[in-house]
Amino acid sequence: MRLPMKMLLSISTILVAFGVRGLGQAVPTATATSTPTPAGAAAPRISWLDGTVHYALSATELVQVGYYGAGNVTSTTALSGNVGYASLSQTHPFTLLFAGGVLFGQSGQGVTAYQNLAVSQGYIHGKWIMEVADSFSFLPQSPTTGDTGIAGVGQLGTTGSTQPSSGAAGGVLTYSANRIANTLSGDIERRLTGKTSISGGSSWTVLHFLDQNSGLDTHSITGQVALNHRINVRNSVSVAGVYSTYDTSGLYSNLSGYAYNNVNYITRGVNLTYMRQWTRSLSMDLSAGPQWISSSAADIVPHRLNVYVNAGLGYTRQLNSFGLRYSHGVNSGSGAFAGAEADNASVTVSHHFSREWAGSAWFNYTHTRGLLVTVPNAGTAANGAVDTEYGTVQLMHSFTRTISGYLSYSAQNQDGNSALASQNTFNGLSHTVAFGVSWAPQSTRLGDF
Repeated sequence: MRLPMKMLLSISTILVAFGVRGLGQAVPTATATSTPTPAGAAAPRISWLDGTVHYALSATELVQVGYYGAGNVTSTTALSGNVGYASLSQTHPFTLLFAGGVLFGQSGQGVTAYQNLAVSQGYIHGKWIMEVADSFSFLPQSPTTGDTGIAGVGQLGTTGSTQPSSGAAGGVLTYSANRIANTLSGDIERRLTGKTSISGGSSWTVLHFLDQNSGLDTHSITGQVALNHRINVRNSVSVAGVYSTYDTSGLYSNLSGYAYNNVNYITRGVNLTYMRQWTRSLSMDLSAGPQWISSSAADIVPHRLNVYVNAGLGYTRQLNSFGLRYSHGVNSGSGAFAGAEADNASVTVSHHFSREWAGSAWFNYTHTRGLLVTVPNAGTAANGAVDTEYGTVQLMHSFTRTISGYLSYSAQNQDGNSALASQNTFNGLSHTVAFGVSWAPQSTRLGDF
């Protein structure tokens, strides 16, 4: 289930603040600080445009081994940049994070580009909290680590960012192909008492492949209603009803004798969530509940009862941070499956060795099983199971207050059912070694430009 709205707004601000932060820089805050207003004087008004702006530029050289075939070695030059903005308004909080760049000479493909954009607008008034958010990505390959989603490009940062690999385009790895993923969401929360609130939300997600026969186009709609209660300063609970619909098209276009070209399936569930702040540094959250799966084609996607789980543990203290998360449930299939059931586990670690040196690591494992069982009249299995592992280790060094360098190693491995070959799934082990330099000036107030 989703986190309460206040936490969502905080997370959005943190992502913008950290996503483009250079090593060794101070973290900008999302609220204004000012001297006290003299008695009888009007409080200063902050323009709705005023906010904190931060940006960075990077140049990276990558060497990939095995991505385009066993023993195949390719090199790529990447120029990338990102910019973030967080408004100072406490009633209309707005955040924006953009990361984009170009890749030169990637396996003889010439020049390719990528873009990631996340934007959110909130409204806080009295007992009401509302937010509308949109996350868009255009990528030439399956996303893996970092804000860019492309292994080795840009700095991982010190917060263990997992976006955009956790979105619709993430999960099962597919070969190079241009793809668009977009998620539009809206949430609203109403405080009933000082400790209890009711909230609701919905989202629309689409994954579309621009290159023909490169993957399955999918879209999904999710809605939920939740009752939230803060037991005390350290413990909170919530119960939510969740309803999702999924539609996958293009699966049977290459299989003669089968009438359908798409599969629709629905999940319904009730999730109980518990969150605890053990100490100022250590926190956890656990959400679980039954999940019922039904479909428009019960002969190939059988109705059944599933279990949804999403659990995480986070630790942050001074120069160290650590994150652990596990999830189990149904997703849209990552462009490789007509719906899937997946187990996902990820670990993020970061450490500042000194003011000049820092390290980050991110590892992910996913076991994905297709909801589709068999194709009638074809006599073969259309789905299977895929095991996916990928991760990055990066070392960063600050040369000045604004210029830093990084060296990283990334690996990705995937072992899948041969029946998925027609869905452009990656199979095998590949390595990426990258080094680069970033320029990230200090954050600036918009009015200072």
